[in-house]
Amino acid sequence: MKQTIRKILSLISLSAALAGCSGSTGSRDTVHEDMKAAFEQSGLLSANIGIFSRTEEEGSVTYKNCGSGVIIEKKDGMYYALTPAHVVGAENAQPVVFTVNTEMKTESIPGMSNMTVLSRSAYETMYPAEKVFISTRDDVAVIRFACDEELAAVSLADADPQKDDRIMCIGNPQEEWFAVSYGKVTSGIEQFGELQGYPSNAMKHTAYIHSGSSGGSALNEQMQLCGITPGGSYSPDGKDFRYGVLIPVSEIRLCLEDWNR
Repeated sequence: MKQTIRKILSLISLSAALAGCSGSTGSRDTVHEDMKAAFEQSGLLSANIGIFSRTEEEGSVTYKNCGSGVIIEKKDGMYYALTPAHVVGAENAQPVVFTVNTEMKTESIPGMSNMTVLSRSAYETMYPAEKVFISTRDDVAVIRFACDEELAAVSLADADPQKDDRIMCIGNPQEEWFAVSYGKVTSGIEQFGELQGYPSNAMKHTAYIHSGSSGGSALNEQMQLCGITPGGSYSPDGKDFRYGVLIPVSEIRLCLEDWNR
């Protein structure tokens, strides 16, 4: 019963994991058909991952704070992925990674037949990851993991997207595993102060995101990584998605320069 309660609390924490993103209509239904076709042909879906935080306390293991990430390199048998620092920053938690091939089995909560959670067997098939870099400049981190799957890696764009450029975002909003949304960039780089406790220099966009999207890839029309999504904003009543933000590739590159590989 104690473990069941922990799982319920984990579900509650997921709903708040991405500060300022809720929502619903508008850009959620937008599809850029040419970008959709290019993405399907690129084979880059498997470069996107999901991330849970695994903690062990008083002999009980808990998985919570679902986030997203994107693989940028495979080296010496290890995959290296970008994600926001706030997704993996907890000192007492280990990231575990799921992929497009992970079977996300669910089970009902005893006494609450209308609610389900991921099954223990689903978590046990996920890959343990190591935090190798946490940036102090932006909400950016790098994790690495080994797995027996052949996964793709994205290339970093040479330049940031410009205002009105079209983008697509891939992530795990509200347990819609590896969902794709489309939109446009609506601002230059702005200093957002601290998002989720980490500094963020980011750009606004209209591609729909939600809790679980944190760390998802933002791709440009050339199917290159132009940013990752750390969060967004919604209306005061929490019903309407207003905008997302992305940490652009120029900021990501500056963070990676600080990483002593």
